[in-house]
Amino acid sequence: MPELKIVVSIKQVPDADDLRIDPVTNNLVREGVPAVINPPDLHAIEEAVRLKERYGAKTIVLTMGPSQAEAALREALAMGIDEAYLISDRAMAGADTWATSYTISKAIQKLGGADLIIFGRRAVDGETEQVGPQTGKWLGIPVIGYVSEIKSLDKQKIVVTRTTEFDEEVIEAPIPAAITILETANKPRQPDIMSLIKAKTAKITVWNKDDIKAEPDKIGLAGSPTKVIKVQPPPKTRKAEVIDGKKDVEKAAKWFLDKIFEALKEEESTLKEYVKPKPKVKVNGEIWVYIDHIGEKPNRASFEIMGEARRIADLMDTSLSAAIVGGEATKSLIDEVFEYGADKVYFAETKGFDKYDNEVYTRALSTLIKKYKPEAVFFPGTRNARELASTTAIEVNTGLIADCTNFDVDDKGVLLSTRPDFGGKEMSTIVCPRHRPVMVTVRAGVFMPLPKVPGRKGELVREEIDDLFTRLKVLDYRIIEKRNILAEADIVIGVGRGIRSPENIKMAEELASLLGGVVGVSKPLADMGWYPKDRQVGQTGTTIRPKVYIALGISGAVQHLVGILSSRKIGAINLDPSAPIFENCDFGVVGDIFEIVPKMIQLLKNKEVS
Repeated sequence: MPELKIVVSIKQVPDADDLRIDPVTNNLVREGVPAVINPPDLHAIEEAVRLKERYGAKTIVLTMGPSQAEAALREALAMGIDEAYLISDRAMAGADTWATSYTISKAIQKLGGADLIIFGRRAVDGETEQVGPQTGKWLGIPVIGYVSEIKSLDKQKIVVTRTTEFDEEVIEAPIPAAITILETANKPRQPDIMSLIKAKTAKITVWNKDDIKAEPDKIGLAGSPTKVIKVQPPPKTRKAEVIDGKKDVEKAAKWFLDKIFEALKEEESTLKEYVKPKPKVKVNGEIWVYIDHIGEKPNRASFEIMGEARRIADLMDTSLSAAIVGGEATKSLIDEVFEYGADKVYFAETKGFDKYDNEVYTRALSTLIKKYKPEAVFFPGTRNARELASTTAIEVNTGLIADCTNFDVDDKGVLLSTRPDFGGKEMSTIVCPRHRPVMVTVRAGVFMPLPKVPGRKGELVREEIDDLFTRLKVLDYRIIEKRNILAEADIVIGVGRGIRSPENIKMAEELASLLGGVVGVSKPLADMGWYPKDRQVGQTGTTIRPKVYIALGISGAVQHLVGILSSRKIGAINLDPSAPIFENCDFGVVGDIFEIVPKMIQLLKNKEVS
């Protein structure tokens, strides 16, 4: 039997601390900036090597980029990959995910295809989560995102566990197939010295656009549907009140606790009423929101973004519509969607598919888009919706802008979508000038739902989808009962290197217990094994949105800040008055956590604060 052929697609990303942006082109300046393998891609490499060891396979790594990307390929070879290919051509520079996934698909075709193509879950520079699903779509093969375990693989099929925030399913699919792997699936190996030496002199094949027969109008900046038009530093959103706690520890501890309790008593801000803005322009198409759901249960993030989509629709002088895909159980969502502000609901009925299936849902949503031609489609930033947006964008031939946190409309009616890039260090404003609809995924927890109006009705447009063919077979399914307690906690006590030793975390646990909160840790502590990995907060851990986040001995590195920026209030205690955390908090104490925290614990035990 011929051996399996596994391709891993990786990316080099710049070190966020050395980031520079060209003020003329608004593109990232890669020359002279240290680059590393995109961290989630290390898990893709590891999974490919494990499969080779388990089943016997030929493993190939490829990347698109400049000549210095060879360093990433050599690292993959040192980890155990067999062959490496660099797709490098000046014409490919500046590609968005649409053009990148097209280029990767052409390179895989040049290789003669593959049985399995593995991608990391996301790129940490832009949080897109798009290239894997889009490459699979270009190649016309099954796509399975968010794989937490590969259960079996042979020349006919693959069986995997797919894990989202809400559910888990065991899926069987024929190969060839494309998957994205979760960071929890494995721990990437460290290559030994002999492997590193061997990889330094290994052959790397370099292909240009002509070698892979890429169409010139589909590659690079020129072929990309989306364009970056502005890059700027993130705005300051918090006004920090910081006091010196070195002289009077008890006073500082009491002040800090008072601030925590004030924050807890604050009502969560909601849109009490909606003030309609004056239109800037008149567009022909509607603004759509895709309603993400698990069976008949809607995801709250869908209603959050309807509030912002309503504003954009009014600025464009058009109507706000919602798109729902699903079977019989999903019909119950229609009334609730009207109550949250939709003027119209497009319901693509997929009988027997109440739950998300990428192939059926992509076909259904694409059918709606091609027939009714919306101006823009907003997707909540959940795993299912991100994957669906990625494959639908290829199906309807348009651009997709990921992880957006701000929107506006210019005088010409162009949607301006802004997202944090490079770990939140820069904000990029992106447009999709030539293709419609504009498609965007929206970060959860950023916007607020419109006030719910019980009994509100609108127009219902029903489309029955006849083609329900799918290559994905669900063998097992369960709702995830054990939720991420970090993501659900009202108070999170964050612990960083300043805690000095794992034993000292007990102090943070005691404070958390007295306040009714939980402990989270920065990446270095999780990496050292001082605390469970599922309690890591930050860019490569959990993004949280508690009522109060308290940073103890955390300096405030960019990678950590990304995970806490959605917190309603942030408090910090740190000895260093110049620590970046004090630029990104609401209240803080310059002081020693080993003096301030025990005093806070004592005050709470004595019930001297409330």
